[in-house]
Amino acid sequence: MTAPQSNLRAGRRPNRRGESSRKHVLDVALRQLASGGPDAVSVKMIAKEAHVTWGTVQYQFGDADGFWAATILHILDTAGPHIWARPSAGSVDERVAEVIDLLWKAFDSPYNAAVSTLRGALAKNHVELERSYPRTAKALDALDDNWLKQFGEFFDGIAVDPRPARQVSALLPAALRGLHAERTFGSRVDIDDALAGLRQAITLYMAPTPAASRRRTASRKT
Repeated sequence: MTAPQSNLRAGRRPNRRGESSRKHVLDVALRQLASGGPDAVSVKMIAKEAHVTWGTVQYQFGDADGFWAATILHILDTAGPHIWARPSAGSVDERVAEVIDLLWKAFDSPYNAAVSTLRGALAKNHVELERSYPRTAKALDALDDNWLKQFGEFFDGIAVDPRPARQVSALLPAALRGLHAERTFGSRVDIDDALAGLRQAITLYMAPTPAASRRRTASRKT
């Protein structure tokens, strides 16, 4: 995964030893957030678990806002190879099936658990979040933008209606999150059947209609 991170990085430029220490602290933050424990969203507790001082955290990240922003960008840097891939199939149906499977697995990853824990502890209103944690808000925006970019690239080279595809990119994570919660809480819903229905519905919705195909063909000829 990649993201526009140059204007989001926090703190001082570390030397090699400082970079190693910085990464260690961020790895500890990721583990703590993924655990979802009562002290998971405590920078001082994370510093204690990482065996560094609060002063070290301030030197490396500036403040809590800089620390959480760096943590989110660390997740962006490390999550991609574990939860994302290029499509291996060609048809709309096959690619929809693959992207649903990839996202479904992502919900079981520590990266998703970490981001969910952090989002749950921060302000839900984006304006308020930007006021209190501006750099963290920007990093979360980068995370969301990265998903939209990856989703678009997943369907490169294949005919899909742009407007339905854009709508599905917003709908799909929420729909899968709901089904994942149903599974987690032991619902009697047949999750596999629901996923199959979601796949079929999205495929039908994203596949171009004959009229849309004719319009695109005509526009290419003019």
